[in-house]
Amino acid sequence: MSIATALAFIRGLPPHAYWGILSLAAIIPLLIAPPIAIGALSVLRLLTITIDRLDNCVRYDPLTGLLTRLYLLNQIREQLAIGGTFLMIDADHFKSVNDTYGHDIGDEALKCLANVLRAALPPDALAGRLGGEEFGVFLPAKANVEAAHLADALCNAMRRSGKIIAGHRINLTISIGVAQHRPSNTLEQTMKLADEALYHAKRTGRDRYHIAADNESDATPATASIRAHRERRLQQLAAANS
Repeated sequence: MSIATALAFIRGLPPHAYWGILSLAAIIPLLIAPPIAIGALSVLRLLTITIDRLDNCVRYDPLTGLLTRLYLLNQIREQLAIGGTFLMIDADHFKSVNDTYGHDIGDEALKCLANVLRAALPPDALAGRLGGEEFGVFLPAKANVEAAHLADALCNAMRRSGKIIAGHRINLTISIGVAQHRPSNTLEQTMKLADEALYHAKRTGRDRYHIAADNESDATPATASIRAHRERRLQQLAAANS
């Protein structure tokens, strides 16, 4: 409209020139707008993809595809009000796997363990990699009895799946510590109980699970030493993953 008003004041402008300039002025925005819109949509799409990738890095362990330690613990805290049971899972003799076959085969062993968890766990279970060869599972609203059945099934499944990994006879097994969450405890206290139960399973032969009793939190000197070692190790793993 402003262009048409300006052209009206130009004396001697032929009608065809008037309409030609007016048509060109109307067409130019139509020619410019689509590329600008397409460019803006492309930038928006790239931003969305980048945000999704960053979100995946925060939520999921890149090697196993399970939840990261931080995200797992945050998700568990949201479920603590309904109770549940925590499983601390550790691959047996994993250092010897890395030393004998190399870290690439060790990575394949961890992927195998993660696949066993995905296949055996119920849909509402929360599973993640705590660090190294250590994994955590929380079963919302489940008691020790149900957790024990699942822990036994996990040991059996790992025994079968861990025989041959990436063409190597590894016979990978797992040990599991089970601790039911009590309302009076924090998540960290429940995890310590599961951790101590895990070490009991390790000390009594591995390839098995052990259920923590409430009085296991009363540490003997040997248990206290083990706990201190484990806490230092978990802190090192957390620092390495942060």
